Amino acid sequence: MKKFLILAGIILVFSSCVTKKVNFDQLQDRNGLFYLVNDKEPFTGEIISYVAGKVEFEGEVKNGLKEGLWIYYYANGQKEMEGIYRDGLKEGTWSYWAENGEQDDQEIYKLGNRLGHEGARPEEEGLSNESTMESSAGSKGSVAPESSASKSSLGGTIGNEKEKPKEVEPPKPKAVNWDMLTGGPIKYYQGQPYTGPVVKWYKEGTMGKYIDGYFTNGYRTGKWTFYDRAGRVKEIKYY
Repeated sequence: MKKFLILAGIILVFSSCVTKKVNFDQLQDRNGLFYLVNDKEPFTGEIISYVAGKVEFEGEVKNGLKEGLWIYYYANGQKEMEGIYRDGLKEGTWSYWAENGEQDDQEIYKLGNRLGHEGARPEEEGLSNESTMESSAGSKGSVAPESSASKSSLGGTIGNEKEKPKEVEPPKPKAVNWDMLTGGPIKYYQGQPYTGPVVKWYKEGTMGKYIDGYFTNGYRTGKWTFYDRAGRVKEIKYY
């Protein structure tokens, strides 16, 4: 009987040491901290998220903030990216892969700020510098030829006049996934108060959009649209 009690005690201690991963859907975001539903204290433990029965990402949360190694996956099960969080901010080397499994890129972070970009091609790194040098050289050393129109009009007294370039509408910024933001009432992205569009999805899959909105310096601004699981607009708010 005594041996049985000792064995039962060992099994109980061992089982208590084994951490069970909590489904990310069971957590709530309250002012930038994650809580289990109906809990009053920020969550601490390992989490995992599924989409259509496949792992979407897994990691650890400590005192309500992302902590330690987080791994994100493509729908085919291949790693998409992985890296370390410290107090909810990216830290150290983050690695990225293409969907076919090939190493795609690496970035270095410190306190959520990107310090280096290891995967850029040399020609891409120098592209902006070359463009700047060319434009600078052109503005200093070249003179625009006098157009035939300016020569013929008013007896050629009109000076060299350049045509105004056509205005090109800048591309719209890509919306950031809500899960990539950190912070409380003020939302941060890569260590800076975020300005730009944001989108949030229902966890069951990418077909279910939950929120469309916009942040300015970390605060909600403008039109925010909330959807039900069928994709219908259920509420619109303005901030």
